[in-house]
Formats: sequence, structure tokens, C-alpha cells
Amino acid sequence: MASTTSRHQVQDAQKLYDDRAAHYDDSWHPLFAHHMVQLADLKPGDHVLDLASGTGLVTFAASMAVGQTGSVTGVDISSGMLQQARSRLENHDLENVEFHQHSITDLDTLSVLRGKEFDAIMCASVLVLLQNPGQAIKAWAVYLKAGGKFITDVTHPASQISLITFERVGRGLNRPLPFYRVPFQKPEDLQLLMEQAGLRDNHIVSLSQLEAANAGEGIMAYMTDPAHPRLDKLYTIEDADDVFDKHIDHWAAELLSRPEIKNEARKIFKEEWARLANEEGKIEEMDCVFVGIGTKVG
Repeated sequence: MASTTSRHQVQDAQKLYDDRAAHYDDSWHPLFAHHMVQLADLKPGDHVLDLASGTGLVTFAASMAVGQTGSVTGVDISSGMLQQARSRLENHDLENVEFHQHSITDLDTLSVLRGKEFDAIMCASVLVLLQNPGQAIKAWAVYLKAGGKFITDVTHPASQISLITFERVGRGLNRPLPFYRVPFQKPEDLQLLMEQAGLRDNHIVSLSQLEAANAGEGIMAYMTDPAHPRLDKLYTIEDADDVFDKHIDHWAAELLSRPEIKNEARKIFKEEWARLANEEGKIEEMDCVFVGIGTKVG
């Protein structure tokens, strides 16, 4: 049986987001980007680096916060996402925004960033797509000013459970998927990576995608207890085959869909799926994202 032990992260990102670019904003992402900018607490005149800027959701929200005396530099590898962002930029009179197509894991070779430092670095909805997120955070922190803020996020392990289950199957069969969520099982896992990157005053905020009734106004209505996240969906153990069939033909799972491995992948998927069940045989999918906020010391 042939095996594959690694993937090409840049090519995976291009494929994943080029395919989603046209409809990416038709989701929960715009509101989440707005919340990320709120948590960054940007000030007029701040200079911001938006990594994996995509369609510009964080970029444009940040540009409004920093004003004309500040700036936002967006970096993304996906030509499809950047096309959407630049199209939006053409329709807005914003002189404090610029976009660059480049890998966020290789910023040293992006000449426009040489010698620059930023008041804030933001990276939304992408850290779990990186093979070595700790190494990436360390490299990014170089571009922060002393006292500058770093903001990023990872998905709760019980959120989007079909994808993390496929990830576990891929790891077990040495057929990896382009997702790296398994290492983030609790908020402290993200907090530790930030500390190892030299960031301090690190803390984690848990956010949901859906507003909770009677939970306050604005962003407060989306904050959750990480130990008790909001329930999004209920599955049963018997749903395993349907969930497997729904996702197995997606390109991200292509290494598991090949004839010589597909049946074994299904078997392991069902085993992993059953492990998620509670005493009542129910599998709870939660609505929660961990947002990490840290500061670079002088």
C-alpha cells in the first residue's frame, strides 16, 4: 500500500480557498471577522498586518478602526480570494489598504515587509491549516512592535466534528488531510504556542458563530464558556456512514477515497465517530472557536 506522509501546504491553501472564494462571504465569516477586530482593540493610527487576509473581511474592518492615519496590509496565497478583496477595494475609497499575494509561512521573502513592524498582527480562520503553527507564530511575531498585539484563532475540537474525525482517520492511515486541528484540544494548547513564540499576557476568548438569546449585546452575545460551549447539532452513532459518504469525495479527502484504502478509511471513521458518543449514544457538535490574544514584550 502506497503511503503519503506529508502535504504541500501552500498548494492545499490555494485549492481550498480558490474554490470557495466566490461564496466565502456568504457564511458566518463576516461577523466573526468583525468580532476579531473588536477583540484586537485597534486604535486610530495603528498599522496592522492581516495574514491570510482572504476576501478582506478582517482587512476592511480593521481599516475602518485605524483610520486614514493607520494602515492595513493583507497577505494571502489564494488568487481567487485576493480577486474578491481587490474588487472590493476598487469599490471603496480606501488609501490605507494594500494586498499582496504570498505565502504567510514565508514572509521573509516578501520584500514589502522587510524592516517593517506592526501594532497588530491578525490571522483569522487559518491556523489549523498550517502543519507547524508554532513555528509560524514565532516567525510572525518578528513583525510586531514592542507592545504590539497578536490575534488568532483555532476551532473547538467538538466543532465541525466530521472534519476533525476525517483528520484522525488520515493520521491513522498515514494519508493526511489538509487540516491540523487535532493538536488543539483545549484553549491552553493555543495559549502555550503563543507563549513559546515569546508573546505575553496571553488569554483566550471563546466565541460562537450564532448569537445567544438573553446573553447581552454586541460581541457579548457570542461569547461562550469554553468548558460548556453551545450545542450546534446532534448526531447518532448510526449517522457515521452518511457523514462519511457526504465528505469522502471532497478533494481534501482524496487520499482516503482511493479504492485500495476507502473501505479501511470507512471502518476507522466509524470507530472514531463512535468514540465521540455520550452515554446516550448521541454525538454533540458544538459551536465554538478559541481566539487567542497576546502581546509582544519589549
